[in-house]
Amino acid sequence: MIPSAAHPNESFAERLRFWRVSQNFTQAEAARQLDIDRSYLSQVERGRSPGNALRTRFFLVEKSSSIKVNGNVGAAYGLRNLPVLSWTQAGQALEPGEIPRDWDEVVPSDVYDERAFGVRLRGDSMEPRFSDGDIAILLPSTTPTAGEIVVANLRNQGVLCKIMHVQLDKNLIKLSSYNPAYPTTEYRRDEFHWIFPVATIIKQLRRK
Repeated sequence: MIPSAAHPNESFAERLRFWRVSQNFTQAEAARQLDIDRSYLSQVERGRSPGNALRTRFFLVEKSSSIKVNGNVGAAYGLRNLPVLSWTQAGQALEPGEIPRDWDEVVPSDVYDERAFGVRLRGDSMEPRFSDGDIAILLPSTTPTAGEIVVANLRNQGVLCKIMHVQLDKNLIKLSSYNPAYPTTEYRRDEFHWIFPVATIIKQLRRK
């Protein structure tokens, strides 16, 4: 699943074409995915206004798609492919600049941080806002501030996705959850391998 890759001001036709090309679909293949006639899809790509049924179906298909953009398409839309780590892989990255080489999933993004990467969330501590399987895009080159959502790798606990609260002496950090079942916890800065702010969360709409 990906966030809306097209700029909000782009037409529906451009957004539809971007999705189709990113998926390496012909018009016929894309039409089958959307359960419409190829001729109708062709007309919409040329500027015909889509019906509400197609618009709704397309947005669901787009957001539940896992895609990799090629260089030409990505550059045209200001996107590049970011590696997506599993929860376990993120826990293996003990240094701030260290990303395991065995990742096999990418997600297109327009974030500015050249070191950015994604982490697929695990667990229910951030529900109901974020869920197991959603993808957090992290900004390793940015220092997180109080009140931001972060993903942190703790020396004795592994990886956590939480809301960060910095204490007055700046050395103590509290981490809280959206899920009230999880209590707020407090850590010293030296207990972290790293802690990065989350730029965006990509929701997984299609659950297994």
